[in-house]
Amino acid sequence: MNLALTIIFYIGLTVTAIGLLLLIILACFKKKLKGSLIVILIGLLLAAAPVGGHFYLTQKAQQTADRRIAKKEQRFNHHEQQLIKHLKKSTVATEYVAKKYSTVWQTLISDGSVVIGDGSYGDYEAALAAEGQILLSKGKLDIADDQYINAQSDYQKMKQNVTTKNKTELTLAKKALEKTNHFTTVVTRPTGTYQNYTDRIFKANQRHIKAIEKLKYTYTKTK
Repeated sequence: MNLALTIIFYIGLTVTAIGLLLLIILACFKKKLKGSLIVILIGLLLAAAPVGGHFYLTQKAQQTADRRIAKKEQRFNHHEQQLIKHLKKSTVATEYVAKKYSTVWQTLISDGSVVIGDGSYGDYEAALAAEGQILLSKGKLDIADDQYINAQSDYQKMKQNVTTKNKTELTLAKKALEKTNHFTTVVTRPTGTYQNYTDRIFKANQRHIKAIEKLKYTYTKTK
C-alpha cells in the first residue's frame, strides 16, 4: 500500500474511532445516535477505500507482470523454433560435405587415385583440399556456418527472453549448439585415417542429432 492510501486508511480508522466514541457518549446521555452512526459510516468508508484501491493496484500490477512474462515466453518460443530450424539446416549442409569428403577418400583408397575437377590426386590430403576448394567455391561450406551463426543469434535472443518456465529449454538449446558445432568441426577438418574420420563423423552426428531431438521434444511437450 502506497503512502497516500495508507494515510487515507488511518484517517478512516481515526474517524471511525471518533464516531464510536461519540456513539458511546450519546448512548450514555440517551441522545439521538444518527449523527454518530453517520460519522462511523464515513470512517469505515474511508478505511475501506484504500484497501480496495490497494487490491485493485495489486491486481493491475500482477496482470501487467503476467502480460510481460507472456510476451517474453512468446518471443522465446519463436526464437527457439528458429534455432531448431537453423540447426537442422546446418546439419543437412554438414552431412552433404561429409558425404563428399568420404566419397573422395573412399575412391582414393579403392582406386589409388581420384579425379577432382581437372586434376588427379593420389594423396588424400591434397585430394581433400581440392574437394574442399570446390565445395567452398560452390558455397557449400558456408551454408553450415551461416545456419549455425543464425542459430547462435537465436540462442542469444532466447537468453534475453528466458523465464522460469523455459530455463530447461535454454540449457538444452546451448547443448544442441555445442554438439552441432562439434559435428561441423569434425566433418570440415578431416584428419587421421579414413576409418577414424568416418567413425568420428558417425559419433558426432548421433550426439548432435540426439541433442536437437531432445530440445525439439521438450519444446513440443511444454507448448
